[in-house]
Amino acid sequence: MKKALSVLLTMAVVTTMTACGGSAPAASGQEAAAPAAAASAGVDYQDYEASDRFVASKEAAVYSGSDEWPETTWNFDCSTGDTSTWAQAGYYFNALMQESTGGKVKVAVYAGEQLTNGDQVAGIQALMDGNTLQVSLHSNLIYANFDPRFNVVSLPYAFSSYEDVDKVMAGEGGDNLKSVLSEYGLKCEGIAENGFRQITNSKKPITSVSDLSDIKMRICSNDLCAEVYKEWGCDASVMNWAETYTALQQGTVDGEENPETAIASASVQDVQDYISLWNAYYDCLFFCINQGAYDKFTDEQKAVIDANAAKAVEYQKTINRDNVEALVKEWTESGAMEVTTLDKIDSDSFKNAASGAVDWYTEQLVSQKGMSEDDAKAYVSAFISK
Repeated sequence: MKKALSVLLTMAVVTTMTACGGSAPAASGQEAAAPAAAASAGVDYQDYEASDRFVASKEAAVYSGSDEWPETTWNFDCSTGDTSTWAQAGYYFNALMQESTGGKVKVAVYAGEQLTNGDQVAGIQALMDGNTLQVSLHSNLIYANFDPRFNVVSLPYAFSSYEDVDKVMAGEGGDNLKSVLSEYGLKCEGIAENGFRQITNSKKPITSVSDLSDIKMRICSNDLCAEVYKEWGCDASVMNWAETYTALQQGTVDGEENPETAIASASVQDVQDYISLWNAYYDCLFFCINQGAYDKFTDEQKAVIDANAAKAVEYQKTINRDNVEALVKEWTESGAMEVTTLDKIDSDSFKNAASGAVDWYTEQLVSQKGMSEDDAKAYVSAFISK
């Protein structure tokens, strides 16, 4: 019954995509029919979830330079599956770049960490090296394995709304993060969105911190997450995302936490009975290009890359937020999972239990990055003092 509901849900989401002028995304490595405008321009790319607002043939940046575009294929990597909004951003960026360059610059999308055997940390390292990967969307939580400054985004209850997120990312907080990324040889073209990480499990609705005491939770490789779940009294263990579905299915772990679109793209609703929309912490994505790969182009060509990347980020955030709303509605109506909404959750119990997280994190900046206590507090305040 649960599997049947999941199939119906997938069909409903695909129907929503096609109803607004798009088509179902192609499977990884499978060519989809290119839009007519692209075909007439002599370019060929995998399809993406289109809409009246996002059409590559209309939105692609216009190149005004005189230098020929070099024949280039960049590899794009992301952690989630081919139908996720992360991968769709890669497909859209590819479409935009091919439109702008007459097919000279292509972006090959490898969803689900295909080139690094499902290892998210290795995916970021490969991007920094610039040989296997040149472009990626990766979470700040995974970047924090290289530098604790990226964890600032995901302090518990740092954000109360999408509007709150947008304000911080467009201001000092976002500028700080882009500056840190540049230290690792990465050109951050924009900050996209994984979203508020919601918690699922196979045992019971989670409405207060006490409900976590007997839950075995899968978390990503991140020391802040580990600390917060420890403060919440939860048995949490690190596991690669590529291994999580099987672990949930077999009962090795009881639950996981991810934004709604990541949950759906991996069909987690097939093996979980409950989801709590607690909005406890947020997860952003960095749309990054290896600086060495980026610097092979002229300034005029870089301007086109920048413009198209910014549009791919805007596209991802828009369809991600639209899909979140649609998924929650479908899960509620179909019964794929029992949905517990924010108004039914004792948020204060989680906030109070994790009240030491900010001090713990500030100390990490001091001890691991050699920041002064004042500088560390100032860095954090760009996110939690709004």
